[in-house]
Amino acid sequence: MPVAAAGIVVAAVASSSGGVADKPPFATARAFTLAPVVNGQPAATLAAAPGRPVVLTFFAAWCAPCVTELPLIERLSRSWQQEGPAAPVVVGVDELDQRPDGPDLVSRTGVTFPSGFDHDGSVGRRWDVDGLPITVFIAPDGRVVSYHRGQLDQATLDRLVRRLTSASGPAGGAPR
Repeated sequence: MPVAAAGIVVAAVASSSGGVADKPPFATARAFTLAPVVNGQPAATLAAAPGRPVVLTFFAAWCAPCVTELPLIERLSRSWQQEGPAAPVVVGVDELDQRPDGPDLVSRTGVTFPSGFDHDGSVGRRWDVDGLPITVFIAPDGRVVSYHRGQLDQATLDRLVRRLTSASGPAGGAPR
């Protein structure tokens, strides 16, 4: 495991015992494009102001809380897909994983939302990822509404999604 990944493992263990919705370390989203975790899928892209609410999740196969949390995030993503093109979206970042661990995790947990491979941790550093999992809730105008360190449970995810959709305008979509 790379030295940088080892540091994140230590932070992940420290933060996984009970996640906290922290004050966001920055006010606006930081754009990126990453190659997909699974070859053949579309690239994972986040624009600085995407026009739709976004849940951005950072995860890795070596992070036990991430493995537990990913099915919750996947269910959220699938429920939003049924709402149509104005619904919020989920974007994932596989942080500092080794091949084939990331693709295996995505397959094993049934993840269908776009997920990019941050092999060198450069995107994670720009997003102040200092442990895993981290989930960021972004309004359509690019404002970071919530920044959650640690494993989400269903009640916390529901509360943070409500906060995101109320900050996103009518019916949780882009402001009209």
